[in-house]
Amino acid sequence: MLSTNKIKDLLLHGENRQVEFKKCTDKVSASVYETVCSFLNRFGGDLFMGVLDDGTVLGIPERAASDMVKNFISSISNPALLTPTVYLVPEILKYRGKTIIHVHVPPSAEVHSYKRVIYDRVDDADVKVTATAQIAQMYIRKQEIFTERKIYPYVQAEDLRLDLLPRLRRMAENNSGQNHPWNG
Repeated sequence: MLSTNKIKDLLLHGENRQVEFKKCTDKVSASVYETVCSFLNRFGGDLFMGVLDDGTVLGIPERAASDMVKNFISSISNPALLTPTVYLVPEILKYRGKTIIHVHVPPSAEVHSYKRVIYDRVDDADVKVTATAQIAQMYIRKQEIFTERKIYPYVQAEDLRLDLLPRLRRMAENNSGQNHPWNG
């Protein structure tokens, strides 16, 4: 959960490549999903609903917040809307007596589309990507960042540090709330 000081800092610095504010008074707007898609396709970011573009906290009616979160989760889990789907955990927060929703969106190893349109983040804007060369660059960029899909043909079993496995298991266990398949 974000601290009040961290929220204040993000609001003061305003929108940028990794921070976006959405008014969203009583429902989640389509532009929220475009931003989620562009964050997934770039470097990730923090999305705040109930905040104006200038950083002014308008807030969301408290009674609408939980329905907005449910609708958000339902939409990002729907492959007809967001492909591939993603698992995100929105937080309902109180800031200076007003209710806001915060969603941290990590960068993804995959290229995502919302309603079959690929979005990328450029400064503080979500931009539709239609050119084949730009889409190809997006895939190339992700291959360089996310090495789990990269093949290292000259790595041998003896290059692996098996002495680190117990430490990796503990880290996986701690980061998953004690419920990770590596525990066994």
